[in-house]
Amino acid sequence: MEIALLALIPLILLAGIVLFAVGNRGWNWGTIAAAILVLLVGAGYTFLVGMLAQRERGWREIVTGYQAALARERDGLVPGADGRLVPDRARKSLATLEAERARWQRVRDRVESWRGRHWPKAAFQPPVVGPDKSIKAGRLTIEDVEKLTVNEGAELYVFDAAPIEENGRFLGAFGVETVNGNVLTILPALPPTEADLALWSSPREEVAVYEDLPVDRWLAFHRTVTPGAEDDAGHPATPPEHRKFDPEEMLKHLEEELEEIRQHATPVPEEDWPKIVAGLESGVLIPGTYWATVEFKESRELPRPGGEPFQFEPGKRATFDFETARKLKDDGAADIVSVERRRPLADAQTSIRGSDYAVADGEQRALIRTEGVAFLRRMLESDIAATQAMTDRLREAKSSADSQLQLQVREGQDLAADRTAWEADAEASVRVVERFEARLAEAGTDLAAVETAIVELGRELAGASALLVNAIDARSPPPSRRPAAAAP
Repeated sequence: MEIALLALIPLILLAGIVLFAVGNRGWNWGTIAAAILVLLVGAGYTFLVGMLAQRERGWREIVTGYQAALARERDGLVPGADGRLVPDRARKSLATLEAERARWQRVRDRVESWRGRHWPKAAFQPPVVGPDKSIKAGRLTIEDVEKLTVNEGAELYVFDAAPIEENGRFLGAFGVETVNGNVLTILPALPPTEADLALWSSPREEVAVYEDLPVDRWLAFHRTVTPGAEDDAGHPATPPEHRKFDPEEMLKHLEEELEEIRQHATPVPEEDWPKIVAGLESGVLIPGTYWATVEFKESRELPRPGGEPFQFEPGKRATFDFETARKLKDDGAADIVSVERRRPLADAQTSIRGSDYAVADGEQRALIRTEGVAFLRRMLESDIAATQAMTDRLREAKSSADSQLQLQVREGQDLAADRTAWEADAEASVRVVERFEARLAEAGTDLAAVETAIVELGRELAGASALLVNAIDARSPPPSRRPAAAAP
């Protein structure tokens, strides 16, 4: 519509000029018509100029609003009372935010360095253990990585991506057998247990893979204080649970290398310090759990491992483990100002694999090997196998001894039965002997009587025989002998 009006105005102006040229010799209707057309053109032009000015003013307001919004969002500036742009305290410029973003990213990278190199998204096909204890290799597929820089023989640690509440667990350590792009063939780094086999019962679509086990550090779990929350010595004036934390102060504290690590737990009341002493002396408490801030009363020089000794002047405050602080107090060198409990750090890599601990012995340094649970597990499994073999041998020996014992028991039972029979026979023999002796005595008496009777009978027989012989001889004497005289 505006373009049509702009096109109509030149046509009316052209018609007015033509009429004015025709009627310029006198005052006639052409001149009047030309004057009217020129007035219409002037009015239309004025109207169109007003419309364009209104439009320009509207666009200028829009542009000004955009510029103000852009200045507010990009540069953190707002119009002041005089119309000039001034810094907005409630907003920060994009440059400032970009700088803070870079700083926070550096802080995040430093704080999260405990993770090491890791891949948060991978698919896990667990190894399979056969009935003959043979292990079939599993598979790890790393996702969202263009080029995977993992060598064969490397050791990786796999965690379930599910939270602990949903049965998320540490799935174990695995050695890399082959690398094919983003697909890794893996075998267990340690002999699997029944618990491992239960965890590997099914594949997992999403796991997290770590090149090293995460390191537990206070840097990732520290606390800072807001400005003005320290005493004259720069120490916290209020308990941690009553403090408010300023991100700017925390960022500044981190960028200054965290000169003093803040403890998570609350300070220990002074009336509980004797309990700490008793616990450390009895071995119930782990050394290094409790730390004390001391204020030196005299100059004291303390050794520093591998460097120049520390020099402390009177009034200087420092933090030591509780045992060192108590020794300084007993020596009269310092007073204990406060005591706090620190969360003991845990290094899973050292716990599993162990490490070497250097101990300074004069000018020499000796390495003490601290074995991890992997070595201890192998030792325990070896001891368990030896103990099991010994138990089996003892069980076999016990079974053989039980068999022999049963034979001996049966023999004893047989001997006991024989003894009972023998005792019965002995008793019967005694009775037989007694009856035999009685019968023998009776037989002896009868024998004497019989012998007496035999003697008497013999006498009688001899007498009878003599009489018979005499009688026979009397009747028929033998030829060689004279007949006996007849009896008177």
